[in-house]
Amino acid sequence: MVGSGSARRTSEQTRAQIVESAGKAFATRPYREITLKDIAEDAGVSAPLIIKYFGSKEQLYDELVDFRAAARTLLDAADDALGERMVSLLAKPLESYKPLSMSLLFMSGVSEESNRKLRENYSTQVIDALAARLSGPDARLRAELAMSMVVGLAIMRRRMMAGHATGSEADVVMRYAPLVQELLDG
Repeated sequence: MVGSGSARRTSEQTRAQIVESAGKAFATRPYREITLKDIAEDAGVSAPLIIKYFGSKEQLYDELVDFRAAARTLLDAADDALGERMVSLLAKPLESYKPLSMSLLFMSGVSEESNRKLRENYSTQVIDALAARLSGPDARLRAELAMSMVVGLAIMRRRMMAGHATGSEADVVMRYAPLVQELLDG
């Protein structure tokens, strides 16, 4: 699609723009209120093009609540550096709709089916992936607690304290990563 003064987007760029626009919509508005037309307008494409790429609003939502790529990014570190990796990524000020921020977990007004899918994917794709990396007793519980810590950090610094949080990203990592690592190590 050609925009004013811009070059033609590739298929990959168009798909990424649709996903980004859908992410913004689903992270800021109730699921039932969002239409493909709304997403298409924000993405600069047509609703039929979204259907071509994703099939339906439900399938587009499924793509957004697929946390496997986010989990791979989050867990891409050696075991002894995993706490630092998780804290450093989630202490960064990212847009609220990006997958690593996990803000989709806190969307209001979505259907029970959507909530079920979101919880199930997060549990299996993030928590189970982390638990599989941990040794020792209570690996699943420690994975849940570690993710609670870093997601809580992201929520506090990005949303609750946005613009008011103190300490640099480096300060936060220095103080918080050892706590997360201790939990991961068991």
